[in-house]
Amino acid sequence: MFEKFVTTFGEIQNKQEIPRDALNSIQKHLPEDLFSFIEIGAGSYMNGFLWTVNPVEYKQMLDEVYVPLQEPSICFARDGFGGLYIWEDTSVIYVDINHSRQEVLGRKANVFFDLKMTDSGFLDKKLPYNKYLEAKENLGDLASDECFGYQPLLGLGGSEKSENLRIVKVKEYVSIISQAMGKIQ
Repeated sequence: MFEKFVTTFGEIQNKQEIPRDALNSIQKHLPEDLFSFIEIGAGSYMNGFLWTVNPVEYKQMLDEVYVPLQEPSICFARDGFGGLYIWEDTSVIYVDINHSRQEVLGRKANVFFDLKMTDSGFLDKKLPYNKYLEAKENLGDLASDECFGYQPLLGLGGSEKSENLRIVKVKEYVSIISQAMGKIQ
């Protein structure tokens, strides 16, 4: 299960158990490999860039910020900038909170984790991984409920400069963006 990803970035850190009832509620909607990965627990990978999450805890926030193309839409991870990673139908979708856009990143979970997430070119071009590493160096590590956020928000005229980044609470940050910018479609 996602061996290249785990070999490249290591085992889960800051691990928290996801309750069995939450796992049971999503199991039939996910491919077996992705479900097994989430079943390990909520926690961080990639030096704190990618956090697997309890999908039930993120359902309300996902509904607030994103209009799904297919149901169910299950948030299985988020990144260090509040971006959400969703399993929808047969695809991994990235919801870029800061730029109010969504993009299909892969049609299979194993391709997403073992090919794309281990490709430095992909991480640099499609995801804010290098910006995350810079922000982490300047601002420090994130707790499980935090992300780096732009102040002022990019959608309200803020500039995508490192000096405009702050450590913020991820759920509140996503909610504020949703209220200010509307749902991402």
